[in-house]
Amino acid sequence: MEHLDLSAEAFTKPIDDYLRVATVSPEVALADVPTNVAHIQDAYSAAARQQAELVVMPELCLTGYTAADMFHNQHVIEQSLVGLQTLAEITQGGPALMVGAPLEHNGVLYNCGVVIANGEIVGAVPKSYLPNYKEFYEYRWFSSGKTIQNETLQIGEQAVPFGTDLLFNINGTKVGMEICEDMFAAISPGTTAALGGAEVVVNLSASNELIGKADYRRQLISNFTGRAICGYVYASSGRGESVADVIYGGHQVISENGRLSNERAPLSDDISPLLYDIDRTYLQHDRIVNKTFAEQALEQQAEHPYRQLEIAVPKPQSIIVERSIDAHPFVPSNPETLDARCEEIFNDLAHALAQRINDSCAEAIVLGLSGGLDSTLALLTATYACDLLGKPYNFVHTITMPGQASSHRTQSNADKLAFAIGTTQRVIAIDSLAQDFMQAIGHDQTTEDLTYENTQARIRTTLLMNYANMVHGFVEGTGDMSENAIGWCTYNGDHMSMFNPNGAVPKTLVSHLVRWYAERRADEKAAFILQDILDTPISPELTGKGDLSQTTEDIVGPYELTDFFLYEHLRYGSRPNKIGYLAVQAFEDKYDAETIAKWLDTFMRRFTGSQWKRDVMPNSTKIGSISESPRGDLRMAPNTSPNWYK
Repeated sequence: MEHLDLSAEAFTKPIDDYLRVATVSPEVALADVPTNVAHIQDAYSAAARQQAELVVMPELCLTGYTAADMFHNQHVIEQSLVGLQTLAEITQGGPALMVGAPLEHNGVLYNCGVVIANGEIVGAVPKSYLPNYKEFYEYRWFSSGKTIQNETLQIGEQAVPFGTDLLFNINGTKVGMEICEDMFAAISPGTTAALGGAEVVVNLSASNELIGKADYRRQLISNFTGRAICGYVYASSGRGESVADVIYGGHQVISENGRLSNERAPLSDDISPLLYDIDRTYLQHDRIVNKTFAEQALEQQAEHPYRQLEIAVPKPQSIIVERSIDAHPFVPSNPETLDARCEEIFNDLAHALAQRINDSCAEAIVLGLSGGLDSTLALLTATYACDLLGKPYNFVHTITMPGQASSHRTQSNADKLAFAIGTTQRVIAIDSLAQDFMQAIGHDQTTEDLTYENTQARIRTTLLMNYANMVHGFVEGTGDMSENAIGWCTYNGDHMSMFNPNGAVPKTLVSHLVRWYAERRADEKAAFILQDILDTPISPELTGKGDLSQTTEDIVGPYELTDFFLYEHLRYGSRPNKIGYLAVQAFEDKYDAETIAKWLDTFMRRFTGSQWKRDVMPNSTKIGSISESPRGDLRMAPNTSPNWYK
């Protein structure tokens, strides 16, 4: 068994986790199959040049959707068969192709999606639900194929699998198909296909444009992929369709697991292929985790088994993936979204803290205020909770506990902030206490080792706990999710509290929350102090002479990398080599592959070795898609092998 290659070189090689899909809406000439085949060939070639593995085109694109009674013309039907065979010839050595065509079977005409690859027509799926209301008249020309299973139809010399029970395994990704109206059904063919094993559902469509309909499609598709835990590839007809009564806009949408991943808006002038790399491993991970989906999938597969057709096509050779890789997955890039996110988080954290205050009948909140970002966020959350409960800010007791390594800047900011907000503030110097503790155990009191550092952290926690007892309150924690991930805390020191809202907040988001509070809720004096705290280097201030020379990120790595690694590791269960591969692309202008390899190894080693601390974490309300709570998301053995990821 081979170990994972976590070298910098390995992070610059392609990985096989994706299906590169492309949508195209070529111009149609109504009922003119040879012209349409030529347009499809051009569009297919453009997608092939971009290393697509699957090219999806609209419903009835061989004839045009609005050919109307021309569907009954024998020449049009025959030309469609010839056109499919012509298209089969161009797929040799290229991507798989899905096109819409009218097909006759046993004297009945069906509106079909046809899959072509490697010079052959692989399969055909008939439309299940035909719209026959308002502007639609499909039953005039076609019949429903929803009951067709385990059948074949003849196209030239080929006996082609035919039915609604087909899945197409393209380079390891299982793909199901539905056609236009099918996706509007309460229980759609795409739903049964997803439960039957399809990780991607394609929709060959001819959906006309109406006011608000594009938004409805986006919502419908995104909601579907969230519930079915799948990808969705939607291609609708556009140019050349009849505008006698309606207009077709060529809308194209690619969605993955509840998110709109890529889109070509209706009536766009851009006719190039729309590409996206769908990550099947993300989908497989979430399906494994989601037992509700798994239970329904087992029921569906027993009742409605699918025929699976294998298709192998050339894979992309480029390292660059055709999808957005968010370097800061916890921080929305859109300012308005970030603003709303910060407000929502503060509301969640403050309501949770307020509930804990009520439940415990506490007469005070006690927290250690260091002048750093994390303790500042804890204080701001406490004031928010006081507002909810109608309590004055002096209900919050802040204690600043300077030691020998504490900087004047942070201690001054802590005092100023407490005064500006109006907390009950105390300053308790810990130098003499730390010396007494170290003397008692025989430490030389000068060697700045782990004992030297942890003694200070544990003294501070002891003071906070005892003070909380005295004022009939409880200690609010300050450690954030990123620090818990890498064990950057002292066991039974800053690691411990009675309740820790910060435990759900990643480090990369902490500064944005503090900045939001400064801009939205703080008065001018407090806002000025908060800005200086934001500008202060992150340091534990446990060694040195108060000059902030002990910089956290020099020891554990940049927090933006930590949070990127953490998100991929916990949210998707990604392999460590894939995490490095994605990080190289996400941070291509900031960190080289060697730097990423170094800090990824540091993260994996520290994360694996810190579960014993997380096992006894204080309560912390989950607010995002991941959590490290041992009572919730993360059940991990503390003796997990330190070499599991190598």
